[in-house]
Amino acid sequence: MIMKKVLISLSLIVFMSSLCTAITRNTSNSNENRKIEKNAYYKDLQRAKKCYCEGDFDGAEKHLNKIFEVSIDNEKANEMRNKILLLKEKESYYKKALVNDLVIELRRAVKEGNCYEGFLFIKRIHDLSPNEPIEAFKTRLENEKELILYAIEDTGDKNLFIDSVDFFVKEKFKKSSDCIYKLYQKYPKFVDYVGLNRCYVLQETTSKRVKKFYDEAVKCFKATKLGEARNLAELAYSLQPTDIKIRILLDQINMEIL
Repeated sequence: MIMKKVLISLSLIVFMSSLCTAITRNTSNSNENRKIEKNAYYKDLQRAKKCYCEGDFDGAEKHLNKIFEVSIDNEKANEMRNKILLLKEKESYYKKALVNDLVIELRRAVKEGNCYEGFLFIKRIHDLSPNEPIEAFKTRLENEKELILYAIEDTGDKNLFIDSVDFFVKEKFKKSSDCIYKLYQKYPKFVDYVGLNRCYVLQETTSKRVKKFYDEAVKCFKATKLGEARNLAELAYSLQPTDIKIRILLDQINMEIL
């Protein structure tokens, strides 16, 4: 009888020990899972922040969506998503305003028979708003281009003119300017485009400075040096006020400062 009680007691001890081990293991696994989830949140949040600071809002949203799949109420992720939604609205507004301005300039270029600016504006409009109805303008410019080619007898000069337009549209204004100057020496009617191209060559030089200021501003923004970031972004904006990326970066910085 005593032996039976001892065996029962030993069985209970073994059972309780196994139960405690299982509970401890489950608790440990649960804690480990929470730790893994927390690390995943942190990594995705950091990746989203990097994309956000670089103006890649679609990339940021992809990382935020990974967080929302397991934690829809994540405070920091929701805060960033709300900022992105607001900034996308502003970006859309800036694009529409700029497209309207470019269409006005395109009409002027077509009226003047200016193939250089005309085709450049068409490219810029298409980049911002691919469905903008500008085919009629493009057709008129193509006709104007054919008339100019018809008036140029030398095949080499014809190719030089084609190159000058292509370089201009690709915003390689220095190369375009060199082509136009060679044409001007044989065809005086190109004199107007010599001066025009020189203005754009200056813009090309300015664009390099703007990119430098912009890149430095982004770097400071990432490091939360908001004062420096805003000063650099404002410098870039003062040189190129139509650049939407710069305007959006300024909005981002101001949102953080406020």
